[in-house]
Amino acid sequence: KNAAPTRKEKASSQIKIVLEHVEILKTYQKIIQEKQVPLRVMHHDTKISNVLFNNAGKSLCMVDLDTVMPGYFLSDLGDMMRTYLSPASEEETDLNRIIIRPDFYQAIIHGYLSEMETVLTSAEKQYFFYAGKMMMYMQGLRFLTDFLIGDIYYPVTYPDQNLFRAKNQFTLLKRFMLMENRLTIL
Repeated sequence: KNAAPTRKEKASSQIKIVLEHVEILKTYQKIIQEKQVPLRVMHHDTKISNVLFNNAGKSLCMVDLDTVMPGYFLSDLGDMMRTYLSPASEEETDLNRIIIRPDFYQAIIHGYLSEMETVLTSAEKQYFFYAGKMMMYMQGLRFLTDFLIGDIYYPVTYPDQNLFRAKNQFTLLKRFMLMENRLTIL
């Protein structure tokens, strides 16, 4: 609504994607309103650079703890999927390089369950795939929103960078959703 008309026009196809997938947001609201998953202490930024490793490559602990706060498991598990499933980062502008690696999905789920299986509720376990969709959608929406309001939150180094980031995340989301049947049976 408050976006500059030129930015709104440039982002029209991404805005359409947001509206086409609004059910992802509605599902999140339903999960939270119906208290289907418990509030937990979460990191909220689970990228690999926030893990401290020893010389043997074994993880020691999470770092960048300023993001730790109450939240839902969807955030950490979904962000791992968002950042690990594709070899291309959110900065990649060649959308053909954005792929989903099923073996990474399986490793994320296996690793997460190896530590959390006895802690998670049955409701949480039903939302594993959804966690990835939700975080990909949310991050794409955040980049798109920042582009529309003039790039005031995420730093940019070239014009339309946040729009490209949004396109990247929505491409990741699309490719992830296309693999849902294959990934959920792994």
